[in-house]
Amino acid sequence: MALAPAIQGARRPSQLITWTDETGAPLDLSGAVITARIRNLSTGQIRDSNGTFVIVSPLNGSFRWDYSTEDVAEAGTYEVQFTASFPSEPSPARTIVTRWSVLRSL
Repeated sequence: MALAPAIQGARRPSQLITWTDETGAPLDLSGAVITARIRNLSTGQIRDSNGTFVIVSPLNGSFRWDYSTEDVAEAGTYEVQFTASFPSEPSPARTIVTRWSVLRSL
């Protein structure tokens, strides 16, 4: 899962993400609730994303991240840990960590 960079302060466009497993197959997100935690790699500070996560195509593993103001407030390099929580099968939750950049606004 690769994330496109965002621009500091810009809440649009939203990030369209496809979550794949270790073999490259899309993760079935049917019934999942997505959340995220963001770690600033310069300071080590960790915070919850206040953005909105919308499942776009559950069987294809795709979801949309609509940034909150706080998500893109500060330029820098981050790690984002996404968690997909399921009500039952296949598991109670899955997580994945990936790098993300917020580029300084001109």
